[in-house]
Amino acid sequence: MKKLVQIILASAVLLVLLGMVRGEYRYNQVQIQQTMERIDPAHNPDISYLEFLTYRVMKNGSARIATLGSSVTKGVGASSPNFSWRALMQQDIRDASRPLRHVTISNHGHSGYTSVMLLNQDVLTKVFSSRPDLIILETSVINNYRRSVTLDDTKKSIEQLYSTFKRELPGVEILFISPNPILKENLDPSGLNQLGLTFEEYVDFTQEIILDNGWNYFDTHGHMLAHMDEQNIKKKDILNDKIHPNDLGYRIWHEELYYNALAQPYFGQK
Repeated sequence: MKKLVQIILASAVLLVLLGMVRGEYRYNQVQIQQTMERIDPAHNPDISYLEFLTYRVMKNGSARIATLGSSVTKGVGASSPNFSWRALMQQDIRDASRPLRHVTISNHGHSGYTSVMLLNQDVLTKVFSSRPDLIILETSVINNYRRSVTLDDTKKSIEQLYSTFKRELPGVEILFISPNPILKENLDPSGLNQLGLTFEEYVDFTQEIILDNGWNYFDTHGHMLAHMDEQNIKKKDILNDKIHPNDLGYRIWHEELYYNALAQPYFGQK
């Protein structure tokens, strides 16, 4: 009889525990559903890129970012690949929350490439195959400036990059970013290329094109300069040479991009 009572009590405890587990599961499912509704980009334009990536992870089990651009996107100048802005960004995104641990970033930085050269089919195919949810597209205008690419060709290439990715990757988000500040004498003491244009003119020109089209843009160049001015840091202090950032430069790039674009509502645009 005593043994029967013990069995009955144990069964009752087990039923209570199972009920608690089921209740907690239902509660968690409700919480997950509410979170997904709140950060669903189809209905909430005020979310951040981090929330957008969280939504994609919760919906699909993972999320992917592709970074595309020139050597400063590739990470040239850093003492190790782990100190590039891309690697630093990936680490901070993954550390931000449990869902974001499932975010991966593929790097499609190409040394010496202009925005026109990024339209090379091999470059595009590799980005397509990475199936990104978000493309962070560095405009590569350091090389447009250094190779004296016309402003007209610069404009056409930026617009073609956007239309190509939107057509081939339905649902992808695209964030254009400018490259880092460089030393004026990297090409000529005057700072002018063969077309008589400065690097800053290319930065300003591409920003105007992108914003006029209503596309998302982050002014890495301007944000880094403001950060450096506040901290009394000179351009030469953040560069490995006259063009490529060193570890400090990439850290500043990452911090400005992460906190002032990726973590801000409205995809950092308001």
